Amino acid sequence: MHSRRHFRGHLTVAAIAALGLIVAASHAAAQSAFATVEYVPANSNPPVPAGLKVTCVKSADSGAAPSATCPIVKYQGITTWAYSYIDNRVSLALVSYDSSNNVIANVEKPGARYIFEAASSGRTETVLFVGQDKRYVTATWAELGPK
Repeated sequence: MHSRRHFRGHLTVAAIAALGLIVAASHAAAQSAFATVEYVPANSNPPVPAGLKVTCVKSADSGAAPSATCPIVKYQGITTWAYSYIDNRVSLALVSYDSSNNVIANVEKPGARYIFEAASSGRTETVLFVGQDKRYVTATWAELGPK
């Protein structure tokens, strides 16, 4: 009888542990289902494709005054940086990287340059990228996710 009770105790502990893992796994899956914005050191970027540059500014009205941080977007294991063009065109290059820092997408979005901030919307499943002079561009989560 004692051993049966002991066995049930282990079974209960195992079930609770398994449930905890399932809850943790579902939580992680739920997090990756949303595009999130993080601010990282401006010099922590992966290799920048030719013709592009990292230009993150302190505020939308600060001209080209550099910021110590840049907004990046993380979505389904992909990290996207908003780069400016070396020729200073008013466009952002949304460059998406896999976990090994391989470029998997490079999308030009005309209308803004010199990134200031980004915001993700779960309602519209888009990311708003705000640059110099409060000019902005948007991208869908699908544009920033795995291809």
